[in-house]
Amino acid sequence: MISASPFKTNFFKTELELGRCLRLPAEGPCECDLYLTCAKFVTTPEYAPRLRALREVEEALAHDAAERGWDREVERHRCISERIERLLVDLSQPINAEAEEGGSSA
Repeated sequence: MISASPFKTNFFKTELELGRCLRLPAEGPCECDLYLTCAKFVTTPEYAPRLRALREVEEALAHDAAERGWDREVERHRCISERIERLLVDLSQPINAEAEEGGSSA
C-alpha cells in the first residue's frame, strides 16, 4: 500500500513568485515566466496579499498607459489584473486589501 498522495510524488512542483507550477515528470521542471497564464499554475491563500499588491500595480500601470494613449498596454495590464482577480475569487479571497482588513462597510 502506498501512503504518499500522487500530488506529493507524481509532480514537479516549481516554486514561483505567487504560487507553484505542477508538471508531470515527463514534462520536466517549469522554465516558464508566464505563470499567470499557464494552465499548470496553482496558488494558495497564503499568496493572496502578494496577488492583491500585484493587482494594484497592474491597475496603476493600466491607468498610466491610458493617460499616455497606449491602448495596447492598457489592455495588457487590465488582462493581468483581471486574471489576478479570478485567482483571488477562486481562492475565496477578497480582491481588495480593504475588504480583507474589514474596512468595507455596507
